[in-house]
Amino acid sequence: MPTDAAPRYTPRDSRNFALRACAWSLGLVGLMRLQWVETHLVLPLAGWQALVAEHSLGAAVQRVAVNLSCSGTDAMALCVGVIAAYPAAWRFRLGGAAGGAALVLALNVVRIGTLARAVGWPVLFEALHLYVWPTVLMLAIAAYVFAWMRVADRARPHAVGAARDTPDRPLTTRRFVIVAGTLLVLFTLASPLYIDSAGVLTLAGLTASAAAGALRATGTEATATANVLSTAHGAYLVTQECLSTPLIPLYLAAVLTHPGRWSRRLLLVSASVPLFLALAIARLLVVALPAAVVGSATFAVHAFYQLLLAAVLVALAAAWRHPHRATAWHRAALGIALGGATGYLLSGACGGRCSVAVFTAMPLPDPQGALAFLPAFQVGLYIALSVAALAPSLWRAFLAGLAVLALSQIVVLTALQFIATHVQFTLPVRDVRAWAIASPVLVVVALLSYGRPRR
Repeated sequence: MPTDAAPRYTPRDSRNFALRACAWSLGLVGLMRLQWVETHLVLPLAGWQALVAEHSLGAAVQRVAVNLSCSGTDAMALCVGVIAAYPAAWRFRLGGAAGGAALVLALNVVRIGTLARAVGWPVLFEALHLYVWPTVLMLAIAAYVFAWMRVADRARPHAVGAARDTPDRPLTTRRFVIVAGTLLVLFTLASPLYIDSAGVLTLAGLTASAAAGALRATGTEATATANVLSTAHGAYLVTQECLSTPLIPLYLAAVLTHPGRWSRRLLLVSASVPLFLALAIARLLVVALPAAVVGSATFAVHAFYQLLLAAVLVALAAAWRHPHRATAWHRAALGIALGGATGYLLSGACGGRCSVAVFTAMPLPDPQGALAFLPAFQVGLYIALSVAALAPSLWRAFLAGLAVLALSQIVVLTALQFIATHVQFTLPVRDVRAWAIASPVLVVVALLSYGRPRR
């Protein structure tokens, strides 16, 4: 009986796979070329991507025509065709095809947005349009497909002994990462649907009213008019964007990938609406906290979900690395305490934020203080994650990771200043907060991979 974790393929299998991949890809490309499909699917998809790009990256410097060739459907057909032809269970193929399509859509949205920004510089536009972006798309698709093939091969039960020896935790973690990444991409791509939704705006008004009532119950003067919360600290406009947080797709991914009965999962999914409405109300209640604790109330409201997500990630990291619940809770609590104290001290107890002048010669546009808070927040989150997940023996790797994190801050903030000065482009606040979370997480993941025993 074979004991290999990976299957063995013959030259005939490879030939048949290549023929099937060509057939699937050509068939899908031909389908996309049908007039009805182009009119009712491809062209609306291209327009929708242009709308998402404009909403996420800003309007174009000049008018740009987004036609059928800009839809990314050819690259999507190639990716989906190869995955559909691979010898794996159909549930894996469908999941891989959905992830590949989401990846192509996300990259193509960024492609359209960057081309729209570069249209005023013909040389840069031609280089991006003809050379850079086609190469990036092909490399990204190839990397995704090869990674998916490895996951599909490892999931196949090639031997009874191998299946029994495979731990559940790494498989569950991989599932969560894949599902969370897919839902985050879909959540971002669907932003025009909920950012301009009248129904979500109604929920925002209810959130403002509920927060005003809760504040009055605690003795704080507060009123709500439509979706505006007014307090002694000022007025706060509660919009659709205030209710949309990346915690939503992460919560759904955790529920969908957690082992358990589907009845319980459906119950937890249905609880997501009242849960995140309660969080939105709690987010507004921070205006009642003393200024000595939160600094600027406006800044605390805007940074609420960023800080909450950081705490959740630290707790998850501790639970993932330490099987004993008591140890995991102790590590998580210690990490949050040390990381929070470090970030608070670095940002300055008075203003609640730090300056990025040490990195840039000129101040960057920063209406919510996300950029100013970023260096201190990233260092605090990095320390919290390290305490929760890293072994004490990796202290040298911890110092190296801290240096890498600081270097990345200098490089990225300097690049942002150059772009803001010469291209008149400002990174959206949502992307700043996403990078604030992602960078420390990636460094800690790299350290964990570095510290893993080699065979």
